[in-house]
Amino acid sequence: MKQLIGYAVAALSLMATQAAAAPVTYYVQSEPYTAITDSTACPVGVCKAYGAGQRLSGTITFFGPLAPNLDVQTDDVGHMIDDFQLSDGQNTYTLLNAGIPDPKMVINFANVSTDASGVITAFEFKFDRTNGAPYSVSIMPSNDLQTRVSTIYFTSIHPAVSVDNNARCTARGTVSNAPTNTPGAGCIQTTVTPTEGASQAQASTVTMSLTPPAPPAPVPTLSEWAMILLGVLLAGGAALKLHRRRQTA
Repeated sequence: MKQLIGYAVAALSLMATQAAAAPVTYYVQSEPYTAITDSTACPVGVCKAYGAGQRLSGTITFFGPLAPNLDVQTDDVGHMIDDFQLSDGQNTYTLLNAGIPDPKMVINFANVSTDASGVITAFEFKFDRTNGAPYSVSIMPSNDLQTRVSTIYFTSIHPAVSVDNNARCTARGTVSNAPTNTPGAGCIQTTVTPTEGASQAQASTVTMSLTPPAPPAPVPTLSEWAMILLGVLLAGGAALKLHRRRQTA
């Protein structure tokens, strides 16, 4: 009996530990982009154009609850990220590919502040989508595909969102949170030149919450607008007819 009780206690302890370490997912969403600069030529890389109404959105999942009282100025939690699924409207960013860290994806930095319960209260993230190795720590020519990088940067410190597609990386460094810790994989400085095929979009507000954001209000289609206009015309015609009847009565 004592042995059975011991097994039961051990099982309960294991279950409690697993529950305490359950993954924690935050939902990220920016306002629609308010400033867009698209490429005017495409000499190298894959060029894409951001559109009105597009925004940054997705999720970031941590292995478990974050430590309490972290400081966004000093505390990087990149090592706690289990996965992320983010879209800038043109590119999809995900850390894992079939369960394996994607070597072309780099967690450049992931700094947060948390409250006494470990809930994020301030944040600053940057993710890079590269073309893979070889990486160089020196400035490379603009026509080299390996110079090209797409990035997502968003922060609540001075609320801002900036996403780049096919930008040119002009300075690289080793970041500890890159999936493979490849020397020089992190891009620490980029230049966005439309004639080189680069595009950029920006927004000024972004949220990061444990609660999924409300879906945007649907925009009526052309057919729906036609039905609305028809309804207005019918109502107007009926009102006009009623008015004429009253005048002749």
